Amino acid sequence: MTQNTQPVDQIVEFDREIAELEAEIFALKQRHADTQLAAQEQIVLTRQRNELKQKGSNHPEVKQELQLIRSRLTELDLTLESRLLNEWKLMWEPFWQAVRFGGLGIIIGWVLASWGR
Repeated sequence: MTQNTQPVDQIVEFDREIAELEAEIFALKQRHADTQLAAQEQIVLTRQRNELKQKGSNHPEVKQELQLIRSRLTELDLTLESRLLNEWKLMWEPFWQAVRFGGLGIIIGWVLASWGR
């Protein structure tokens, strides 16, 4: 009876892992799409800002529009930078884990080797 439940448990576990992986892939695709949209919006706003600067900033409407564009560009910069930092952190986290635990293993090895003498 346990032989029959073990494959079922493995199948359920495998299905759960696939569902988690699909959710992670979907989230990654969504982040990528959001980043692409933010980068495109940043380009458009930069062009609009440059056009408004060429028109002249003596008009109150132009000044107000420039201020709105500046604030939105600042928001977009923060969004893009925070996503970049998060992705960088996720990329380097396994490396630092290996360094930390590898270093800990070396230290424990040295301690055991010196203790054994």
